Amino acid sequence: MNDLHDNFEGLSLGEQLRRYREQVGMSVEGVAREIKISSRYVRALEDGDWHAFSAKVYAQGALRRMARVFKDIDADALIASCGREWDSACGTNGKISHSAPRAVARPRQFVMTPRRIGAGAAIGMAALLVAFLGIRLIGFVAAPGLMIYRPADKSGFAGSTVGVAGKTEKESSLTVNGRELTLDERGNFDEKIELPPGAHELRFISRNRFGKTQTVVRNILVE
Repeated sequence: MNDLHDNFEGLSLGEQLRRYREQVGMSVEGVAREIKISSRYVRALEDGDWHAFSAKVYAQGALRRMARVFKDIDADALIASCGREWDSACGTNGKISHSAPRAVARPRQFVMTPRRIGAGAAIGMAALLVAFLGIRLIGFVAAPGLMIYRPADKSGFAGSTVGVAGKTEKESSLTVNGRELTLDERGNFDEKIELPPGAHELRFISRNRFGKTQTVVRNILVE
């Protein structure tokens, strides 16, 4: 690698570093892995983007590591070039000036203010309203739930009295074979009906106030 210094006269430090890297056949990521820094800092050095570093000493430290990878270059020469270009771009105090753009902005601390509290409350109320309207819409388009606890399907009864029990939506109306059943405040029902001997199909129909219905059928035998 004796020709690493050939034809570099008049080039910026970044362009020299790029040519060094290309001549030794390494990628930006490969150099970053070798010197154990982020590839963004390797690119910043090659691009002459000194604002990527918060202080000159960090850029110089990265260059010293590079010199150990590019063995035939003079680390002191790199540091000297860095100093000149840094001072030209960023000033002579070794740190990025306040007027210079920063590579990484410091995250702003979140502060709770009355306006933000009010906005959060308004968003919360809006979310609750949307949820409420969604529930009402579901009630409008969906059939009411209906569960029959008894009688079980295909069950038999020795007498003419048959107990029927279950649950549906409390605001619905419920009938069994056209006979209306009474619901409590939670939508539960538990009644007895009289049936003559023989096979019967009990058709439970729950109808909500939007006209949607749910039907459950039980087949029983009364002896």
